[in-house]
Amino acid sequence: MDNQKKNAIFAQIFNFYIMKRRMSALGGLIVCLTLVLACPMQAVAQSSDDRKKGKVEDLHLDAQQYMEILGSAITTLQGQYVDTIDWGKALATGVKAMLTELDPYCEFYSEEDQSDFKTMTTGEYGGIGALIQQRGDTVIIANPYEGKPALEAGVRVGDAILTIDGESMIKKSTSEVSEKLRGQAGTNFKLRVKRPYVEEPIEFEIHRRKIVLDAVPYYGWLNDSVAYIFLSQFTDKAGQEVQDALVKMRADQEHQLKGLVFDLRQNGGGLLEEAVKIVGMFVPKGSPVVETKAKRPEWNSAYRTNTVPIEPTLPIVCLIDRNSASAAEILSGSLQDLDRAVIMGERSFGKGLVQSTRSLPYNTLIKFTTAKYYIPSGRCIQVINYKLGEAEQIPDSLTHVFYTANGREVRDGRGIKPDVEEKPQQMSGLAYYLEREYITFDYATRYRQEHETIPPYDQFQLTDEEYDAFCQKALANKKDSILTLLKVFDMKHDLDSLRDEIKEEVANEIILRYYHQRGQSAHSLLQDTLVKKAALLAADQKRYNEILQPTNKQNKNNKKK
Repeated sequence: MDNQKKNAIFAQIFNFYIMKRRMSALGGLIVCLTLVLACPMQAVAQSSDDRKKGKVEDLHLDAQQYMEILGSAITTLQGQYVDTIDWGKALATGVKAMLTELDPYCEFYSEEDQSDFKTMTTGEYGGIGALIQQRGDTVIIANPYEGKPALEAGVRVGDAILTIDGESMIKKSTSEVSEKLRGQAGTNFKLRVKRPYVEEPIEFEIHRRKIVLDAVPYYGWLNDSVAYIFLSQFTDKAGQEVQDALVKMRADQEHQLKGLVFDLRQNGGGLLEEAVKIVGMFVPKGSPVVETKAKRPEWNSAYRTNTVPIEPTLPIVCLIDRNSASAAEILSGSLQDLDRAVIMGERSFGKGLVQSTRSLPYNTLIKFTTAKYYIPSGRCIQVINYKLGEAEQIPDSLTHVFYTANGREVRDGRGIKPDVEEKPQQMSGLAYYLEREYITFDYATRYRQEHETIPPYDQFQLTDEEYDAFCQKALANKKDSILTLLKVFDMKHDLDSLRDEIKEEVANEIILRYYHQRGQSAHSLLQDTLVKKAALLAADQKRYNEILQPTNKQNKNNKKK
């Protein structure tokens, strides 16, 4: 998009909205404005007499004045600033800063950003289907997805990208390389990589396809009767993928479905409507799920389930953590409020704000907060209040008690508190640093180069001899960062005392090279203590039912209400 079009976009944005200012330096000056939606438009049109009579708030006057300051600042800088100014970039920075001033969830998407926004909401893009990451001056393949063009062409974890269609990618950022890898489905390109422990570069001809990222990257069985579903994001296909997983496991002739562990850990949310669909698979048709309340009552919405449930009585244990947010909290919170699942893990993130998108000129988009959501008990789980750039946590004294369908106490303003609180498994400091410094990564990459096959992922284990070889390589590494580690840790001692944990981390990294994301996920579950506890609870009908019943104290409080 040329600068003239960009300038026109921002001119129209400023005409649609009235803003309060925030000004700071841009090598001299950057203008950052704070957005005020909808209603102030009428205030600008009022006469000066009305203003004198106090009919227009000072905020609106202030915004109008700073609109004039903005125009004057642009004119001055355009004529007198020492260098040529990229106004499209400068003003885009200003708009993004303006939205950040409101709350962290407001964003502006330029025409160039549209593909990223589509990927977030649909999980679809045109490309090769691989996760990439920066490592020094190069971008490497971190995870080629199963069944996608990169893996089918022969690309491996650890391959360093040298060129794309002959253009050097050395010293390019991940976003720059990603832009080159992506493209219209059906197009071809040549990818040249340097594979570790292979002397000569390797070149691949890759055919781009429409890539659809799975909202449910893994589902399976934890034992003969308890199923497991990992939901990673709420794209527009999340509901269908959860339903497909349930239907397939119900039809499995080798297992009898008697319990479900539903994993929402690390799920940052997505589309609210998909959360409503999934709740509808487990509760009676017409059950309340979430209500959104906006600035004006006519903008409020109420969402109820509109389908006959697939599993209306199946015991469900829902796993959450501090990174479970937004739609993940609507799903887990609704199941908790309706006493339809036991929530296990740690307290969730606490995002009770709803974002909507509006199209702007020249194929741009604005996402901003339009409402708060309230789950069936009537509570809003938002933890932070945002007021014109200020963020403050809601104090305990301002939180309120609400009740689930069975009369159990729950509170607002604190995210979703689990019914069964369990701390997550903590990675040791040494294991973390071995991963961060690519010691584990490089060992697994060399292992893949030296071993054509390994046993199935549920049988693979690193031998003691192989682990000793890993330790020798870690201790022999002469990188400055490793020399620092030697000072921080007694590495030789810790590598021995943490043998079981680090062996498992190395084994997981190796399994990724052979069995990819699904195999690694299945293997990891075998070591996940929280999943094991959840599976036991889902199979223990007596304990499960006891948790969903209110205590005597809660019964008493509920009667007082």
